[in-house]
Amino acid sequence: MKYLIYCRKSTDTEDRQVLSLESQESELKRLAEANKLNVAGILRESMSAKSVGRPVFNRMLKMIASGKADAIICWKLDRLARNMVDGGQVMDLLQKSVIQEIRTYESVHVPSDNVLMLAVHFGMANQYIRDLSVNVKRGNRAKLDRGEWPNHAPFGYLNDKATKRIVIDPDRGRYVPQIFELYATGNYGFNAMRELMYERGLRTRTGKKVLKSHIQRILKCVFYTGIMERDGKYYQGNHEPLISKQLFDDAQRVMEGNSRPRPSRLFFPLRGFLTCASCGCLLTASVHKGHQYYYCTNGKGNCTQHKVYLREEDAYKLVANLFDDLIFTDRKIELMYRAAKEDTEKNGGEQIATLSQLNKILASLLEKESKLLDAFLAEQITKELYDRKVSDIQFERIALNNQIREAEKKQGVSTLEPTKKLFKQANTAKKEFLAAGDAKKRIIVSELLWNLSLENKVVRSLQYKTPFDVIAKAPKKGDLNTMLGGLESDQD
Repeated sequence: MKYLIYCRKSTDTEDRQVLSLESQESELKRLAEANKLNVAGILRESMSAKSVGRPVFNRMLKMIASGKADAIICWKLDRLARNMVDGGQVMDLLQKSVIQEIRTYESVHVPSDNVLMLAVHFGMANQYIRDLSVNVKRGNRAKLDRGEWPNHAPFGYLNDKATKRIVIDPDRGRYVPQIFELYATGNYGFNAMRELMYERGLRTRTGKKVLKSHIQRILKCVFYTGIMERDGKYYQGNHEPLISKQLFDDAQRVMEGNSRPRPSRLFFPLRGFLTCASCGCLLTASVHKGHQYYYCTNGKGNCTQHKVYLREEDAYKLVANLFDDLIFTDRKIELMYRAAKEDTEKNGGEQIATLSQLNKILASLLEKESKLLDAFLAEQITKELYDRKVSDIQFERIALNNQIREAEKKQGVSTLEPTKKLFKQANTAKKEFLAAGDAKKRIIVSELLWNLSLENKVVRSLQYKTPFDVIAKAPKKGDLNTMLGGLESDQD
């Protein structure tokens, strides 16, 4: 007889095998040599046998049906089949003597054997995988209820094998908030996000730019807010969130098309920020003889400024000079730093009020859920609508619990470092802008400025973003109370 050695190892986590393909092959070769069996070929397959459609298994049966082989060597019968269709095929071919022998490490099966015993073996293998699947799913649901994630950690997190918890990746976790914050501005598409994040240091494991589909998957993943989603249900995770629920929602609105930027073949860092002081139209940009120029679109058809071309180098100098208004001395920054400490101590009551309001909203969800159940029991709404509304309430409850947890953390937590960082950022904006590449230039402008109005290559008006508008207006040689008064009124 001509034997085919068939080795199979499942790739499914529900069906792990002790022996690898190499180990199976080695043991079965030793079995064939010991019994002086004629091996016509060795087939290896990495695929679960719980469903039909295994290509290597089907090829083996075709080889046997065509006469190229007439017997099988495998580690156990469950290596051949864990479903009744494949098991039935094997039993039928064995009964008809097309397969003359099936030899395993423990036993030998021939056409004259009682087919009932073979059916019991395949039936047990099939039932084992069904029971295992149910047990694994039940175990996963229990983990989710405890706030544990039963799968591989998403990008930005790591699986801590020691504690069996999901922890923030110290190397890659910092990129997740950046991706959401940049995309939520509505100024960048997925291709632009690839370039920006590459410039900021994000790489694949092989050192290349991440795919735009990977950026999209990150932006759609609610896991980063501390909420876990599985099979349409939401669970409260015990991992540390990387972003707020508000930031996640902002990014979803952009992705849905509310603020989606139009794709551009060429990247112009200042396009969308510059307007014409004469007619109010946006300035566009194009390349002429290797240089980038900004000019009025003349959208109203009556502006002469569209004939005035501002070269990119001159535009960059204009913008950089605007950041002079944001420069403070180190002494002023230190004074603001101390003032922020006093302000934090005074505002402790605001955090308590915020927590009280969040808890009221959380309590109202219970009432809303109760009314929804009453409406369903009274057959006033369909089960589909009831399930959908319950899922929405569940999602909202988890999001509120996260907000409450964050508010509790902030009680008594100082805002000193963010305040100091704000002024340091303003202080170095000019230097960083002049030294930055195109992608970084756009980030700096989008963080600090609104539209700039130009006429005849001169800035006629501008508006800084909050709170940089207060920093720009504050007298650099004025007293501290003047600066703080403007800052406080802006925050109010």
